[in-house]
Amino acid sequence: MLSTDYVNSYLDSHLGERQVNKIQHGFPSPRFWNELSVPLEEIGEDRRRLRDEHGKSPVFLYVGVPYCIQTDPGKCGYCLFPVEEFQGNAALENYYGYVEREAEMYREQMKDSVLAGAYFGGGTSNLYKAPVYHRLMDMTRRLFPEISEAADLTLEGIPQLFSREKMQAIADSGFNRISMGIQQVNERLNSLSGRKQTTKHVIQSLEWARELGLAANVDLIFGWPQQTVDTMLEDLETLVSWDVYDITHYELNVGGPTDFALNRFHELPSTLANLEMYRAGRDFLLDRGYEQLSTYNFRRPGDPAARDFREGYTTRFDHLDTLGLGYAAITFFGNPSLPSGRSWSFINQRSLPQYKAAVDNGRFPAERGFRHTPEDFLLMLLFRSLISTEVDRTQYRTAFGIDVYEKFATIWDVLAGRGYAEITPERIRLVGDGPFYAPMFSTLIAEERYRELREEAAQRKKESRLAAPASRSDR
Repeated sequence: MLSTDYVNSYLDSHLGERQVNKIQHGFPSPRFWNELSVPLEEIGEDRRRLRDEHGKSPVFLYVGVPYCIQTDPGKCGYCLFPVEEFQGNAALENYYGYVEREAEMYREQMKDSVLAGAYFGGGTSNLYKAPVYHRLMDMTRRLFPEISEAADLTLEGIPQLFSREKMQAIADSGFNRISMGIQQVNERLNSLSGRKQTTKHVIQSLEWARELGLAANVDLIFGWPQQTVDTMLEDLETLVSWDVYDITHYELNVGGPTDFALNRFHELPSTLANLEMYRAGRDFLLDRGYEQLSTYNFRRPGDPAARDFREGYTTRFDHLDTLGLGYAAITFFGNPSLPSGRSWSFINQRSLPQYKAAVDNGRFPAERGFRHTPEDFLLMLLFRSLISTEVDRTQYRTAFGIDVYEKFATIWDVLAGRGYAEITPERIRLVGDGPFYAPMFSTLIAEERYRELREEAAQRKKESRLAAPASRSDR
């Protein structure tokens, strides 16, 4: 267990750093995903055994699209996701044929599972023409004949690519929600990303969704170049005036060879300014009747079309099963009852030609993955619980047989002492500025395990160097 002095020192040295959300990959960071062979047959056997022992289990489905329309600067100036430049409808429909074939490979594994929710993202999923949305949902129903009545079935897109015809097809095919990454309502600030959306595009898309009975989520980013608290609040006020019930409001991730990192870093608000933006945005939305569902998600009650959508985290603790289909899609599979090394995170090929080649050869297109120990799986769930701002101690006791407070007591106690958390016998809850710092708290909780992983990686690298000369001399 980390000492109290270490925890305090860690917090003091990291409070001034930018927060980086860890929703996509959970624990551990993908740089530790070193298994180049992912045993999908073994995973399938474990899925079937868990199904036989515990009955039907819920699965969340993610289906990715590789393509985005070209922007200047590229990748919207900030995007860190693997994407391909859109080459036209023929290439897109050809790609979708591969996704259908990959889905068929999982048919036996998914037998008797219940679809708990689905997210069609990317890339840009509303690049498809109208008829393809029916094919997407037909594929989903073949893979999951049983879909929960409460399932949130979301299609992600950008406002300028929606049309009345597309939106009608999305609703008619069985989707019940759209999610739009607007990022900035302010057209001048939005133009820094090279995106061409206008306020008119956003309003029209929201009107179509409302008319057709689709719930609609809007994503906004704070910490944007040249953004101030006032311009941020103007955007939030606009969304509230448009009756947007679900708003995802998250901090800009800055990194990699992106335009924002390389050419606009000096225009970004400081870390303290980002904290001020978080506080101002949170308080603004809470004052207007929104509830904070997670570090980033806010919902106003009363939407007749809404389901209990939770982006990027789970409220289940006994099982985590997310199936990712398509280029660069991520799959999570695990259960506390599985032996060490039988819970998995893995990512599909991030090279489109290699993804297609694997499917053409009848192979699952997994690129690399990570075998979780029970400790790793616990940390995976803890990361997601912290995103939800609440750790249910009772559920962790039931699932893992431990008190998650006692396991990380020094961390929780320091967070409580600093006003970032409240601890009761039933739960640990992030309060005050705690949700803003959830990514940092996650990394701190995993610090001891990360030390082990770094040592293991260094040992593998050393063994590889020692083996290399021997290999050359053998020739």
